[in-house]
Amino acid sequence: MTAVIRTIHIYAGLLTFVQLIVYGIAGLAAAYYGGFVRPQTPESVHYIPFTVPASATDKQVARLVYDTLNPAMARPVPDWFLQRTPDNHLRLDFYNINGIHRVVVLEKEGRLRVEEIRNNLALFLEDIHAATPGDDESPTLVKFWEWWNEGAMWTLLGFCLTGLWLWLAARPRDVAAWALLALGAGALVALWSVFR
Repeated sequence: MTAVIRTIHIYAGLLTFVQLIVYGIAGLAAAYYGGFVRPQTPESVHYIPFTVPASATDKQVARLVYDTLNPAMARPVPDWFLQRTPDNHLRLDFYNINGIHRVVVLEKEGRLRVEEIRNNLALFLEDIHAATPGDDESPTLVKFWEWWNEGAMWTLLGFCLTGLWLWLAARPRDVAAWALLALGAGALVALWSVFR
């Protein structure tokens, strides 16, 4: 039985290795930077011809822009997030894990200004580490990662439980190991009681 548990433990560790690296880097970056500031300076700007239909609402224009551009790994802009620039142009921010496709509808000029704002590596990892299933509008590639992430979380739980089993099956006598187990469990209980 212990050999089977050891094999499961090793495979679970290997399956969650990438996620643990992602979680660790994202956590360290968040702690080091004290929060993520998303870049606002575009890496590139280009223009696309676009005609706004007569008497179209902002919501309808936003949908037409989305259908026209079909920005990679982005979803339509929610109604509550439709914005206007100081010059009263409709501004649409299509967020994805790589950054923002910022589109300004220049109605009188008959075109769209499309700005590509890219995330740095820390922001990219921050965005993907929190991706879990439940967002029906996620693009297919992001959905794949969400399900991989979900599976990794359950596999990580299995990794921890099989590790505990292997440790207990070895008839532990190491006082330091028991102290670390008590310290970790005590810290969890203390945090739970403080944040309740």
